[in-house]
Amino acid sequence: MARAEPPYIAPPESFLTRQLITYIGNKRALLPFIDSAFAQVQAELGHRRMSMLDLFSGSGVVARLMKSRASLVWANDLETYAQAINRCFLANPSAIDHAELARHTAAIAALANERPSREGFIRRLYAPADEQRISPEDRVFYTVRNAQVLDSCAPAIRALPAPFADLLMGPLLSAASRHVNTAGVFKGFYKDRAGTGRFGGAAENALSRILAPIAIEPPVLFEAPAEARVTALPAETLVEQMEPVDCAYLDPPYNQHPYGSNYFMLNAIARYEEPQEASRVSGIPKDWNRSAFNKPATALEALTHCVAAVRARFVVISYNSEGFIAPEAMTTMLERFGSLRVTSQEYPTFRGSRNLAARDKSVREFVFLLDKG
Repeated sequence: MARAEPPYIAPPESFLTRQLITYIGNKRALLPFIDSAFAQVQAELGHRRMSMLDLFSGSGVVARLMKSRASLVWANDLETYAQAINRCFLANPSAIDHAELARHTAAIAALANERPSREGFIRRLYAPADEQRISPEDRVFYTVRNAQVLDSCAPAIRALPAPFADLLMGPLLSAASRHVNTAGVFKGFYKDRAGTGRFGGAAENALSRILAPIAIEPPVLFEAPAEARVTALPAETLVEQMEPVDCAYLDPPYNQHPYGSNYFMLNAIARYEEPQEASRVSGIPKDWNRSAFNKPATALEALTHCVAAVRARFVVISYNSEGFIAPEAMTTMLERFGSLRVTSQEYPTFRGSRNLAARDKSVREFVFLLDKG
């Protein structure tokens, strides 16, 4: 008789804290709170490992968390960077040729250290022409060195055979989201008081992070008996086509700030595609993904459709008090589909960019646990 897999395997702390992308709505600080809902679902299912869907996977940190309790982690997101991240960090170490991974890591690291001077589009479009004489026309997302590293390493990583392209793209995207002249979103870069790009802005904040060189590292991984599946469908489409799972986790966009434009740079790096049409100031491509969840008039209808159609007995929804859908409206909608438990927790907000500076210092996160029966 085959040995039953343990229902829970505690992941190392590094797996849930390292090599994450800097991300609005990143649930890293809320993982114990969310995991308590997953533990309740697992108890209802008889304390066995369960098939789990992360419908809006984003940074992938909740998908990583799911590995501790899952037999299947199904991570879905429209954005290319999210797909690359999930293909990387949901991999099991036992399935990887580590000698080959070390060889590819060393080769890409050597390429980063050489910093070829060819004119890649990140160096040309998203770093200043001359760091000592930054002009008002310059975009100042990256240092010249880091832009050159991205221009050299991103296409070289993409050219690697599977699974090594994914395994090295994940850490590269994490580094590209940290060592950048922003507070975490790519809608704009730090500027001086006159409006010209400047590393760290007028106060020269966070220079050690911004100016630190991007390094090539192998991924931090976690072994667990969980199959990984990564898809890139609109949530409204996937829920109509999917096979059943035990538990679906929904963390939809909750306001008007779209991830496709806020994190366009990570898509550009993951695809290594120069934008053909881009905004004048920040260079944001005009073809970013739009979502009904980013509009107050359609957010509730879109989420209602997903809850009704998703083929899962248990649905866990994470949503905060700043969202378009009020907690009372969310509760009323979910109670139509089964029995509901609601918990909430206060946590500090992200206020790093100019358009978010007026946010309250804290926000309340709600976790809705629905049993559809």
